[in-house]
Amino acid sequence: MTEPYACAPLIREIGRGKDGSRALAREQAGALMGAILDGRVSELELGAVLLALRMKGESVSEVAGFLDAAEARMARVQAPAGRPVVVLPTYNGSRHAPNLVPLLAWSVAHAGLPVLLHGQASDPARPGAGSNAARVPTIDILEQLGIEASPDAAAASRALSDRGLAYLPLAVASPGLARVVGLRRTLGVRNVAHTLAKLLRPVQGPSLLLSAYTHPEFGAMLAELFALRREAALLMRATEGEAVANTRRAQRIASWLDGAETTVVEGAERAEAELPALPAREAAPTAAWVRAIQQGQAPLPAAIAAQRDAIVDAAARMGRAA
Repeated sequence: MTEPYACAPLIREIGRGKDGSRALAREQAGALMGAILDGRVSELELGAVLLALRMKGESVSEVAGFLDAAEARMARVQAPAGRPVVVLPTYNGSRHAPNLVPLLAWSVAHAGLPVLLHGQASDPARPGAGSNAARVPTIDILEQLGIEASPDAAAASRALSDRGLAYLPLAVASPGLARVVGLRRTLGVRNVAHTLAKLLRPVQGPSLLLSAYTHPEFGAMLAELFALRREAALLMRATEGEAVANTRRAQRIASWLDGAETTVVEGAERAEAELPALPAREAAPTAAWVRAIQQGQAPLPAAIAAQRDAIVDAAARMGRAA
């Protein structure tokens, strides 16, 4: 029988509100998240922990510890020999504009770098918070392009070797984390598992994470995290929650390599004078537009090309630093 994990001592630390709470040490946070992912925390205590962390705001030490636990339990896809894998988490989809994550993934893979996407698309047929009924998830467009979700890490490894592109569901990469992400329907709000999911690198071998933030404070926390963990990453302001360039106005993209930050794409204060022609937001026309670009019948948007080039350059610098 699995031994329950008592959360009361930790809840006393993190559950006193934004001003009265204290952050957990990295080791404490790792032990707590490990117990959560192993199913050793009761539903009552789990709800209290998740809401307390949301109200307090997660510290860098806590997120680092939570990641330690998640990474120790996640499935890993084998990286093709000699090349870092570009990891592109995709959990938001798009609500107002076409979802360009599949286009970015294809353009990077076409440039010679393997790309692993991972995500957890909500079921719009189910009611409740987080249904994302108005969003177009990345997997819907990938399926239109003939790319199915990999049922396990071995299948994703083969897809990376064969075509340089794979999609791994979060439920395969980290079943425990997927369960906690799904609690948004029960709690009505997002929780720390959503943050962790977007930071996972389910890869055996070198990887370059594409990361994004929606609020400046969160971006600052991620920058501190990448410096602490000294892992390769590109960080930018999100486009509808995704780490893909905005075709209307360039975002600054920062590269993190061995703990050091470098600006690799400069941001723009104003929207582009001439905006590229984009398809309708739905999955089918977006997929058709991506096919047209693949076949040379339509141009790749300049913002996506600049992001691809920054990714390729960062991967090359990883190789030189190794």
